[in-house]
Amino acid sequence: METYFNAQTGKYGFVELTTRFGGVQLPEIQCADMRKARIQKSMQSDFSSFLIDEIRETLNKNKQIILFQNRRGYTPLWMCEICHWTPRCTNCDVSLTYHKQTNSLKCHYCSYVQPPVGTCAACGSHRIKMLGFGTEKIEDDLATIFPAAAIQRLDLDTTRNKHAYENILNDFGDRKIDILIGTQMVSKGLDFKDVALVGILDADLMLNRSDFRAFERSFQLMSQVAGRAGRDHERGKVIIQTGDVDHWVIQKVYQHDYTGFYNSEIIERKNFFYPPFYKIINITLKHKDEQVVNSGAQQLATSLRSVFKERVLGPEFPVVRRIQNQFLKQIKLKIERDAPDSKIKDKISELIDAFYSHAAHKSIRVVIDVDPA
Repeated sequence: METYFNAQTGKYGFVELTTRFGGVQLPEIQCADMRKARIQKSMQSDFSSFLIDEIRETLNKNKQIILFQNRRGYTPLWMCEICHWTPRCTNCDVSLTYHKQTNSLKCHYCSYVQPPVGTCAACGSHRIKMLGFGTEKIEDDLATIFPAAAIQRLDLDTTRNKHAYENILNDFGDRKIDILIGTQMVSKGLDFKDVALVGILDADLMLNRSDFRAFERSFQLMSQVAGRAGRDHERGKVIIQTGDVDHWVIQKVYQHDYTGFYNSEIIERKNFFYPPFYKIINITLKHKDEQVVNSGAQQLATSLRSVFKERVLGPEFPVVRRIQNQFLKQIKLKIERDAPDSKIKDKISELIDAFYSHAAHKSIRVVIDVDPA
């Protein structure tokens, strides 16, 4: 959004590509209505019957498939059916993700690992169920549905070894793999002529993130991964699984309409004081003691508010309030884009120096992030 805005306002040069290389048509995009599929009980594991039929037809044509799910692991959540207890990381305030390959529960923030649990730690029940799905579960389920197909994952877990990423892509290019399942790694830069179908397995996961750039990132990722289909002569096909087929972002992806998406989103950014019209400055305070970080954040926010007035938001806990045994508290500043950077920087530095002059604050770590990605 910011880059396109800068190009439109003359800060950057603007060059637009209006056709694909070789004049190939953009892929046909269709939606699989997950709400309807669940009501009709036509699901196979986490796949709509529509997507399964398209995968089967593509395999019968001896073509390749890419499936995109922006979450690794087998299943993101284990939960007790009786009391809803979930196994959580001892260092971070997040639930642990199950990885079947290593048969372990892992934290994706600090890499804490523990063996799977068979009994609820809260009520002693043995009724533990798995919720959600990651790339590892997709691979497992597809192997059952299409036992003759060669299936491979491309994510952080399968590319830890040297040359693993390159080897998987070489195998895909050499037609040793029929279905490639991956996270963001499969969304851009891949050019394989025999990819006829792309499946986006959970569009709602991206759209519902608590981030002002959630729609921008969703449009970008869905458009990019859709572009992996039909790069030779035949027109490709893209299936988006979603519970909200009428969502305006999905409709813009469906229409290959970036300009329309930009024109709608830029109004929201302007109305609610976000980039590119305002700078966002995130100030994060970290400490192992929750009371210390609470008190410090409140005092720093009061100091900032005395200078920047209503531009200061917070302090608030982020979505994940504790990472690696450090409690986090965030203060957000929204500063006009034309405000002088040097004066803003000097004033914030002055206030933080004054904050650290108090002995009680010396152990608090302060991290500043300007226009966070």
